[in-house]
Amino acid sequence: MHPGRTATRVNRFAALSTALALPALLSCSEPPEPLLGEWVSVGSERPPMTYIFEGEGRMKWVLDPESGPDTFPVAYQVDYRTDPILLDVGPWADGPLAGRTLFGIAEIQGPDRFVVDFEPADPDGDGSDRPAAFSDQAVTFVRKVN
Repeated sequence: MHPGRTATRVNRFAALSTALALPALLSCSEPPEPLLGEWVSVGSERPPMTYIFEGEGRMKWVLDPESGPDTFPVAYQVDYRTDPILLDVGPWADGPLAGRTLFGIAEIQGPDRFVVDFEPADPDGDGSDRPAAFSDQAVTFVRKVN
């Protein structure tokens, strides 16, 4: 075999192997849960809020009223298989939502932006109060870059 042809075949094989492996590499780099991390509310007349999704069903809700921030740890459940995404937060142990669960819908609008709309219910509620569509009460969050 001619040395030039062998090099060409090897280069084509290497290019093909790289092309086939690239989607696998990209899919491995996606976060297992897109909401993990720290998010800050934007575009709202309400006081700023921060959601910190820590994984394993735990998050922190940080309210930033004029008197200083308050942090409330709480459990969450998310179902990414639905459209819109189902996001339930609670039951809350303390704070302004003590004894309640928020049943919500969410839409990821890119890697650094999502919108969520909640309806509060009792801790043993069944989620039937969940919003059917996004309302003017929906809040947009952007990923906080540290």
